[in-house]
Amino acid sequence: MAVQNVKAEKFEAYLKSNQMNFFLKDPVPNDENGTVVFKSNIEAEGQRLPVGIITDNTIYTIIRVQIGTGLIKDGNREKINAFLNEMNRSYKVFKYVAADDGTIYLDSCISSSNEMFDPQLVRVILDVIVNHLQSEYKKIMKEVWD
Repeated sequence: MAVQNVKAEKFEAYLKSNQMNFFLKDPVPNDENGTVVFKSNIEAEGQRLPVGIITDNTIYTIIRVQIGTGLIKDGNREKINAFLNEMNRSYKVFKYVAADDGTIYLDSCISSSNEMFDPQLVRVILDVIVNHLQSEYKKIMKEVWD
């Protein structure tokens, strides 16, 4: 039996009431926290970047954008980590994460109880992220490829 995820239900209702049909609901099977990921893409500099809104029964909701896979290699790891740390000092609502496999993510963590969960806040933060990436994606890629 699936574990109820109140935040996912609220987010799905928000999407429907605002006719936002660009998310695919993807429940994680047999997950004790009732995790549901709402998947979509955002565009930056002509590139489609995967985005997920990760809801569950913890106090956290995560917005995760995959900037790119395999971008960090042994030869550029130190330089890219320093660049991402500099970016992270500039932005409060989200942080860049360098995964062990060289993937770069942009994450935003929103804390709330089920009762206090606000889908509109998720949308506002996602809009901030989209605007940020439209202006900064080229700079990030230049740093990776130089």
